[in-house]
Amino acid sequence: MADAIAVDVLIVGSGPAGSSTALHLLQQDPNWAQRMVLVDKAVHPREKLCGGGITHLGQNILAQLGLTLEPRSFDVREVRLIYRDKQYSFFGNPVFRIVRRDEFDHWLVRQVEARGAPVRQGEAVQSVRVCDEYVEVVTEKATFQAQVVVAADGSRSFVRRALKWGNDGTHVSRLLEVLTPENSHNTPEFRERVAVFDFTRMTEGMQGYYWDFPSYVQGQAMMNRGVFDSRARPERPKTDLKEDLRISLAERQRDLDAYKLKGHPIRWWNGNGRFSQPRVILVGDAAGADPLFGEGISFALGYGPVAAAAIADAFARRDFSFADYKKRLLADPLFKQLDIRTRLARFAYLMKYPWLVRAGWQVARWVIRLTPWRSPEFAPSRLHLAVESRGEA
Repeated sequence: MADAIAVDVLIVGSGPAGSSTALHLLQQDPNWAQRMVLVDKAVHPREKLCGGGITHLGQNILAQLGLTLEPRSFDVREVRLIYRDKQYSFFGNPVFRIVRRDEFDHWLVRQVEARGAPVRQGEAVQSVRVCDEYVEVVTEKATFQAQVVVAADGSRSFVRRALKWGNDGTHVSRLLEVLTPENSHNTPEFRERVAVFDFTRMTEGMQGYYWDFPSYVQGQAMMNRGVFDSRARPERPKTDLKEDLRISLAERQRDLDAYKLKGHPIRWWNGNGRFSQPRVILVGDAAGADPLFGEGISFALGYGPVAAAAIADAFARRDFSFADYKKRLLADPLFKQLDIRTRLARFAYLMKYPWLVRAGWQVARWVIRLTPWRSPEFAPSRLHLAVESRGEA
């Protein structure tokens, strides 16, 4: 085999978390371009199962990087939350944007490459071994000796498995999705720019919701429809997620068998989890995402500035233990919010009786009112945020 390639930082995975980490390092110092390499088993643009929602949390991070969202997106002006006969809506301009992950991730990778950092696509990692002075990473095409490895390779992280990370208290959510062709002129969600979260099946055992997200796939109007089961209460029995999706689609005059079904797990955040070991840190879904709503992109982007600061400090002090990486995450405002969402998920999805869910729904109305969906400063917008209740009992 050819001689090993020495590199300061090897980022495994070029999705939003890996690209964000690279871009934040490059923002600190453009010379990082000669000190890092990104590797990914996929070749962009690649299909990625995801609802594609980017809230202001993610858009703020892009703005801090000096980036304006270029891939085509669908602006959601109303988010409608449904539980049986109750509906609450809140509004923004937009509340969030929906992108296609193949286009969005490819765009981010091009930003990394444009700043001079090499991205080696179509190169799967085969082994990872931590040594005293470096981490040896063997891919299909090369052997790297990296001072630091950033595991940005998703919920099924190969790096985690290769290093026998073990059960650190994190859990995995379940997600199923279909795309249905739509007439954008006749479909209310397209006309009114509405995204739907339907929690009706919570009392049937699903710890999550059904969603309808309007989107465009290669210019074609498509409704992204799916179900998210957080498993925030892993001790409770699993619901038949495919049947949950079938029932929800049937209520919308759609037949599940007519569409291609896709599934994917999401590892969710646990503030008590393990996020690093000497010379290795986790970011993105490899570390944990939101178990309340399944929001992934914004938090994946949010790992970038924290990871980049930790890496720069490690090289400055020549201390690669990353003993303070978890502390850095927990101190960051974005991850404080993620910690709160995890606690809320454990509480919300504990409720399995209709009367209890209804009581929780009344509380949710006020939570929605105080949620800063539109403000870059995370302060509630009283002038532009409207909450309405329809069909209250």
